[in-house]
Amino acid sequence: MSISVLLPNLHYLLQGALVTLWLAFVVVIAGTLLGAVVGTIASGGGPILRAIVTSYVFVFRGIPVLVVMFLGFYTFPALGIRLSAYAAVMISMIVYVGAFVTEAVRGAIAAVPTGQVAAAKSLGMRRLTMLREVVLPQAARLAIAPILNISLMAIKQTSYASVVGAWELSFAAREVVERTLAAFQIFLGVMLIYFLICYPISLLANYCERKLSFDH
Repeated sequence: MSISVLLPNLHYLLQGALVTLWLAFVVVIAGTLLGAVVGTIASGGGPILRAIVTSYVFVFRGIPVLVVMFLGFYTFPALGIRLSAYAAVMISMIVYVGAFVTEAVRGAIAAVPTGQVAAAKSLGMRRLTMLREVVLPQAARLAIAPILNISLMAIKQTSYASVVGAWELSFAAREVVERTLAAFQIFLGVMLIYFLICYPISLLANYCERKLSFDH
């Protein structure tokens, strides 16, 4: 139960945590951009486009992220495309996170009061101008808290990357455990590292939810 075995290996675990942060940063930024674009386009698209986007969201929200990673990891080589484990994981998670953000953005746009949209139309605003000046600024405020929660989910799900051979915090922990046989101490340290990464984001998400609820 002593943590003495954890301290000498803490530096190695923190190196893995940096890789986890880098992986999560790329996935969250790219996935949010993908979801924001797809959700915005789908909110004003025709029935065919909405059906395509709905299918994309339905499929990826209904599949475990680990399965999505395996599909990405094995599909690219099957198509003759050679990618590193990191690239395969990032592409898979970006598409996965994008599905959740798409739904959050669509919901935020739909939550903008219809009276404001009607007022913008009565002023003769074109659709792009109305989106830029009226709809998207309000939708962005409403989408911040859900997107932060999705980002929190994505950070924790990067731990699955170790299953397909991408070295990060969980992979580093497994290496240390195999060397020291101190599973409890090492994974206790990993738990604390993930907590220190995720807890501030959780507090920020809760703050945004309260602030938006109050303003509303």
